[in-house]
Amino acid sequence: MANGTLKVTTMTLAGASITAASTTIASSETMTISATTAQSALDFNSLAVTVANASSTASVTLSLGAGSNFSEIGQGAYSITVATATTVVVGGQGFESARFLNSSGAVVFTQAGAGPTTWTATQYPRATE
Repeated sequence: MANGTLKVTTMTLAGASITAASTTIASSETMTISATTAQSALDFNSLAVTVANASSTASVTLSLGAGSNFSEIGQGAYSITVATATTVVVGGQGFESARFLNSSGAVVFTQAGAGPTTWTATQYPRATE
């Protein structure tokens, strides 16, 4: 397996296909979530990252890395546990760009635990989209 990169799918009124990352990741690998060229930037106010752990024997711990050039950098990383054969959605009030967005405009998760995990990332469109 290898590190993965996933572009966010923006949902529309007509509906949008949600496509999982083309690869799965395993222990010590990373998943980088970034915006498409059309989106130009991740919108953390409406971003939801879904992670499914396919393992029936081991949980997975996701470490959400702290950003590198923003106001909340001192808050550090955050860990999320995904139990065996479970799916979690990461997003909401505490999921903020000031804390987790890196200087290249992406958010990076590192996985500890065998997995494998499958990922999707969606965000609601801005009013101008």
